[in-house]
Amino acid sequence: MKIASILSFLCCLAQGFSTHLQAADPASSSIPLEVRENLRIVYQVSDETLHEGLNKGLSYANKLMDTYEKQGIASKEVHLSLVFHSGAITALVNEVTRERLGAVAENPNQVILAALIERGVQIELCESTMKQKGVELTELLPGVKTVVGAFPRLIDLQLQGYAYIKFE
Repeated sequence: MKIASILSFLCCLAQGFSTHLQAADPASSSIPLEVRENLRIVYQVSDETLHEGLNKGLSYANKLMDTYEKQGIASKEVHLSLVFHSGAITALVNEVTRERLGAVAENPNQVILAALIERGVQIELCESTMKQKGVELTELLPGVKTVVGAFPRLIDLQLQGYAYIKFE
């Protein structure tokens, strides 16, 4: 008698589960974004790894901004800072400086960099890296800001509640 009750219960459970699966709308299976304002994100970018021909950090920052825009989140609600240091410096300097630093002279990042800055993204470069590489302010692409050090800046932003993402 007990076995029949258990089997009956399992059949009902399976039938209900099957009905639930059939009724599920695949378009609504995506988990919605709950935080839609005052988003705080910081990327640490430490090398010149490319993604789709662009610096990986810049490329993914652009994709992130696009994703939020598609979700109806205004760019003014997204506080995104990219903190560059070490080998990533080549993404943020002019062509003469890139060549001196051993990178291909043509900088493929100029257009996306300008577009991100236009969208309100903060592009920051470590002054210690600049000093180590012998790079002057005049060699930076327009809109690039400097910070006293990448790690103190990353710590500061995290203590302000920024979500941290590292790109290597």
